[in-house]
Amino acid sequence: MLSALFQDLRYALRMLWSKPGFSVAAMLTLALGIGANSAIFSVIDAVLLRPLAYAHPGELVSFRENQSAPDLDDVAAANRSFEQIGGEANALMAWTGGETPEQLRVGQVTGGFFSALGIGAELGRNIQPADDVKGGPYVVVLSHALWQERFGADPAVVGRTMPLADYVYTIIGVMPAGFVSPQTQAQAWTPAHVSNDGTTSRDVHFLRTIARLAPGVSIEQAGAEMAVIDRQLAERYPAENRNRHTELVPLKERVVGASRAALLVLFAAVCLVLLIACANFANLLLARACEREREVAVRMALGAGRARLVRQLLVESCLIALAGGALGALFAWAGTQALVALRPDGLPRLGEIGVDPLVFAFTAAVALSTGVVFGLYPAWAAARVEGTRGATAGRAQQGMRGAFVVAQLALALVLLVGAGLLVRTFWNLRGVDPGFQAAQLLTFRVELSDTRYRTIAEQTRFRSAALDALDALPGARAAMVSELPLSGESLDHDFLVEGWPPVAPGDEPSVETRSVLGDYFAIMGIPLRAGRGFNATDLNAGAPLVGIANEALVRKYFPGVDPVGKRVRWAREDAPHWITIVGVAGDVHHFGLDQPDRPAVYSPYPQTEPWKRWMTFVVRTRSDPLALATAAKQAIWTLDPQLPVTKLRTMQVVAAESFAARRFEMLLLALFAALAVTLAAIGVYGVIAYTVAQRTREIGVRVAVGARMRDVVRLVLGGGLRLALLGIGIGLAGAFAATRLMSGMLYGVAPADPATLAAVAAALLAIALFACWLPARRAARVDPTEALRYE
Repeated sequence: MLSALFQDLRYALRMLWSKPGFSVAAMLTLALGIGANSAIFSVIDAVLLRPLAYAHPGELVSFRENQSAPDLDDVAAANRSFEQIGGEANALMAWTGGETPEQLRVGQVTGGFFSALGIGAELGRNIQPADDVKGGPYVVVLSHALWQERFGADPAVVGRTMPLADYVYTIIGVMPAGFVSPQTQAQAWTPAHVSNDGTTSRDVHFLRTIARLAPGVSIEQAGAEMAVIDRQLAERYPAENRNRHTELVPLKERVVGASRAALLVLFAAVCLVLLIACANFANLLLARACEREREVAVRMALGAGRARLVRQLLVESCLIALAGGALGALFAWAGTQALVALRPDGLPRLGEIGVDPLVFAFTAAVALSTGVVFGLYPAWAAARVEGTRGATAGRAQQGMRGAFVVAQLALALVLLVGAGLLVRTFWNLRGVDPGFQAAQLLTFRVELSDTRYRTIAEQTRFRSAALDALDALPGARAAMVSELPLSGESLDHDFLVEGWPPVAPGDEPSVETRSVLGDYFAIMGIPLRAGRGFNATDLNAGAPLVGIANEALVRKYFPGVDPVGKRVRWAREDAPHWITIVGVAGDVHHFGLDQPDRPAVYSPYPQTEPWKRWMTFVVRTRSDPLALATAAKQAIWTLDPQLPVTKLRTMQVVAAESFAARRFEMLLLALFAALAVTLAAIGVYGVIAYTVAQRTREIGVRVAVGARMRDVVRLVLGGGLRLALLGIGIGLAGAFAATRLMSGMLYGVAPADPATLAAVAAALLAIALFACWLPARRAARVDPTEALRYE
């Protein structure tokens, strides 16, 4: 058996070598489909299939809602469902150990965080419960990358100190290479109770919580116990916990997040591309089988059995498929590198994406399966030959080739419709008015030290001096805001309106709070719909508290009422501090161009809490904003050389980044659709060209008896048109069903948008007709004398 297989392989290699054009075309066709499939599979494997890189990751759960530090301490003490529990908060901390000050992404973690993940340090140790206490030591654990990049991978780094946020932290450990926090991109970790002022407040919910289930405890049992603990906390602390309900989800689900649906759509798309490539491959094999009818007949006459012939032809198709798979693996590697280089926003586990042995095994399995499944019918059809030509078999093969073309066009249309809908979505997002004028606007972020800027007065002096320095730059006007539009950053607070009926503590509505300084609304181009902006009097110490509401707040809480002059206050204050609404600002798309603004109150920075030390400067320029970037940084460093200046970019870049994930999805699906249409067009051309070649004698007879060129063209185009219309009809039905799965990826366009369906169908029909016209033109030029001698 083994010797026979080797004989088949040698014969297959000789036959493929004798027809290099056919062999290369078949291999390239499959390589494109398999390569695209394997590249996306590498992403699916890294993001969705591979377990999280923690000890026993199936035991890890996440709390969907953030927790306050006191609540987390109470949960840790009261529960019996969790073996370990910990929390982490994102923070940006100034580090002045380099040539210029910079901000590090720091995870502020509780003492049980690393224990819950089951991860130890590569050097030294990680943070323990004894470290995470108020007044505890200032210690820090480095990520492996930070250790290499900033400390030269010094093995004696443990025990050294580093300045963070004006405090001196002692390095106690380095985490292993590849370790990342489940829900942050931290470069270092510090104890939460030491590093965060909010750990004593029960209504500051800043900790992303992770817990490890105790042995034998299911997530449902843990959720039932958490419901009991939630009720107990609500009874003891109604103002902060009345309406809080803890939902547990597997940690992997929390990490993967919304990327799952988009990745599955993309994987479905490349599977369709692969099917189209396979249909092309099968058509090539069928055409090759027709050419080899005489050879097969002779071999059968000499005693070869059908089973042997089928096996021989299957070996050839598998050999082509495996060669295409090997080339596809190279395409997959290049495609994966390109995907990682694009760094799609919001895609988790990006550092784990790569072509590993599992991806190679997947590629080999797909290639071998393709060779067997799509080579079986052509091999069987070739082995059915009874004589030199089988008319019935020929018609069956011709019908099968037509069926493959119909399938290709149908699948290509589904992909084209999906790509068209995403293009429409992207176009719609680009046309959304963000509520401000993004052109010629430079933005950057600064956060003040909590040791050198403790009071409002100290902070106001720096902010005012910074705005004066920026205003002094040529052609510049500057202002600042705490949460930049489209940044995704937000801070909310429960509030009450004067004159409302009493509201139970914990039932108050919530509103976004944003602080500004300078002529922010004019510089951003945000219109004031009513009332006035902030003036110099509002900035004086002891001035009455004032605020500017956005339109979303007015619509929700003051419908049909002029809000100017109304008063609001923050809930649960020790002493009420009423804020008078002096103006109404237009809404901005703060959370994304596809998301409406939430109710918000803007306040002057001098009237905010002293712990709100962060700010984003917005600088309106007369020319290219980036031309002032260096001067803007120097203006800040002249006032305080220890302050990092981060996130320096134009507002147009901020707007573009807000829908970067949608652009990434659109580009990939459009690329797959273009590949699918190209393969489908080649398939149509190949089948029609082969049909013309087979009917050359018939066409010659028609021309000889008086058929004109247009009659021949019409004859050939008619056959192609029937196939195209059937494929497009089936594709429209498939697209109508398939695009329902994309509804969450669309904006401003329905999944079954008639205009998109009609435009895509017309475009695909035109492409198919062009692919048919090329062989039709050749058929019309047939010389009757030569055609009648055609065999």
